[in-house]
Amino acid sequence: MKFKIIRSKFIDGLKSVQNIVGSKGSLPILQNVLLEANGKELKMTTTDLDISIKSSVECEVLEHGVSTLPVKLLFNSISKVAEGIVEVEIDARESASITAGSAKFKIAGLPESDFPRLPQGDDSYAYELESQTFKEMLRKTSYAASQDDTRRTLKGVLMSFKDMKLTMVATDGRRLALVEKEMEFPQSAERDIVLPSKAVQELQRALNGEGNVKVMVQKSQISFEIGNMKIYSKLMDDAYPNYIQVIPKSCSESITVDRQLLLNALERASVMTMDEAHSTKLIFEDNRLTVTSAANEIGSASDEVPIKFGGERLEIMFNPGYVMDPLKAIDDDEIKIELNNGHSPAVIKCSIPFLYVLMPLRTS
Repeated sequence: MKFKIIRSKFIDGLKSVQNIVGSKGSLPILQNVLLEANGKELKMTTTDLDISIKSSVECEVLEHGVSTLPVKLLFNSISKVAEGIVEVEIDARESASITAGSAKFKIAGLPESDFPRLPQGDDSYAYELESQTFKEMLRKTSYAASQDDTRRTLKGVLMSFKDMKLTMVATDGRRLALVEKEMEFPQSAERDIVLPSKAVQELQRALNGEGNVKVMVQKSQISFEIGNMKIYSKLMDDAYPNYIQVIPKSCSESITVDRQLLLNALERASVMTMDEAHSTKLIFEDNRLTVTSAANEIGSASDEVPIKFGGERLEIMFNPGYVMDPLKAIDDDEIKIELNNGHSPAVIKCSIPFLYVLMPLRTS
């Protein structure tokens, strides 16, 4: 196996696949990238058995072949050389000789027969949407997913293809983010998918360009085709909780506020909430919102924001980070905060089909 490749293209390809490679404690073959030189391209694949990533880049193939090399070592070696042509030759003993300018490297590989097979299957359930739209939907929801390893399903993001729309949901039990996008797909393709957290992370890295992403779903597997990349992931078996019952059916009060002004006030007030039990009080009254926080024996902070509200005074306590997260993900200048009282969930809405449900903190 022998090929020549431009260093920057080699680096980009390796960079796109190396994130899922684990620590040295895992199986040696899982530390390696599968290299396939054929035609006029080099295909690179990595896997951790739950998720696999394949990327292809243009190169000059001198001798067709397949082998595997330690991806971190390969990336570190290539990243240290000057821009130019990199020549790679891998012999029958899976030993790679790499030449780049005056630099030469020898790297020991493993046979491609040891590398796990990528999943195969039909694309009977296939969906297609704009890459930027998909990335924005993940950006507006994924932060609300659970970080608790004991709540495995809640660490994922729900993708629900129903009623001619994609509904994306993430929740950790204390808050919930939901966004919708109208789509066209046959009724036979209606289904719910729970996307694992690692797949969400890799998609957010990969979804940087224009064009469309093709989503293909098999029984227990999902794949995403994004330009010259493919991401394969196992799906979660557990059913996602009934999120509909968490969303308040109606709210008696609606407050309009400038998103950036509220975000700035929360950031200033939250400097006093350094410990794990941090909380911030929001006081709504007569076209004014007061944001306050206090820390025992340290100090307090307070800020005011103009709002559109003419109801009776309302006080409610929140984790400030949980309020700031959706404000950072929303692009609207103004948002609406809907609630009933200081003890029931609040709902944040904007001009697009998005909502965010947040449980208040209990006060003693």
